[in-house]
Amino acid sequence: MRIFIGCGRMQHLPMRDKVKPLLSLVAAGLAFAGIVLFVDLSETFAVVRDSDRRYVSVLFVSMTVATLMRGYVYVRLLSLVGFDGGLRRGLWLFLVYTVFRYTLPYAMAGTQTVLAYLSSRDERVDVEHAFGAVLVADILVYVPHFTLGAVGIAAYSGAVPDGTLVSTGLLLGGLVAVLCLGYYQRWIVYRAFERVTDLANAVLTRVGGTSTVGGASRVSSFYESIDRISASRRATASGVVFGHLGMAFLMLPLTVAGYAVGVTIPIELAAGIVMTTKFSGVLPTPGGVGGIEAIMIAMLVGVGDIGGASAAAVTLLYRLSTYWYLLLLGGIAALPFVRG
Repeated sequence: MRIFIGCGRMQHLPMRDKVKPLLSLVAAGLAFAGIVLFVDLSETFAVVRDSDRRYVSVLFVSMTVATLMRGYVYVRLLSLVGFDGGLRRGLWLFLVYTVFRYTLPYAMAGTQTVLAYLSSRDERVDVEHAFGAVLVADILVYVPHFTLGAVGIAAYSGAVPDGTLVSTGLLLGGLVAVLCLGYYQRWIVYRAFERVTDLANAVLTRVGGTSTVGGASRVSSFYESIDRISASRRATASGVVFGHLGMAFLMLPLTVAGYAVGVTIPIELAAGIVMTTKFSGVLPTPGGVGGIEAIMIAMLVGVGDIGGASAAAVTLLYRLSTYWYLLLLGGIAALPFVRG
């Protein structure tokens, strides 16, 4: 994993890596431009100014509880592979991890290495073992988006478009199939790593380096951590429970934000909307910024039968308490790394 710190190192980045942040900002800007064309911003800000501050404070309390519960899942699983930094340090590293998750496009696909590296740096944990624990924790906190969302959609099915439940089931089924294939047919993963490392070694040899890149032992260490976690039923069960509780407290603020501006958003609808916003991950925006807001406003107006200004105000309050608030906490937690 390569981490570039300092502006002076930017010239070493490939042109493609320099363009990606610009493209992600452009995509987010286009998404927000579409929202501006659809919503009267002056009316939206007026609704936010008149919102009930008591409910607004509940939003941040709910997100704090959600963060603690979801962070506990990571710390619990990391402890199974040797992390002994304790709950406090583990939650601190989790907050730093969220900075990468919430600022990089397509972060769900590659930022696990960040937390694996941070947790292994000072705690005598193999990075491969830590990576396996982080990957399992990601699954345990990510899947509740769809399980709770599917329950919410089923309860609110009278106003949900046909085929939503089927598509959700297919998505979950596909995820389970991929995970089972990777776990029970390990030769596929080993074969993929062999090809990647063979290619890397060939490149190193051609440029005059030493072909020392290995993959099989790292894959073995990764699977060792998976086996160790799966053998602990108590840890797995607590991960499932706290993952779902954390997600419930992440979905609840959407309903509470509705109360803050004087509209009613049933909790089952809130669960379905939060689940649907995960599909904004197809957009190359940092943390889904722009895409999540557009999807949320569209569903609140189209499915929840809420006015455009109120829907935008609810979305703004929700994102302030769940995205920008957590990004602020993560930024504060990351300050020691920046100073270092």
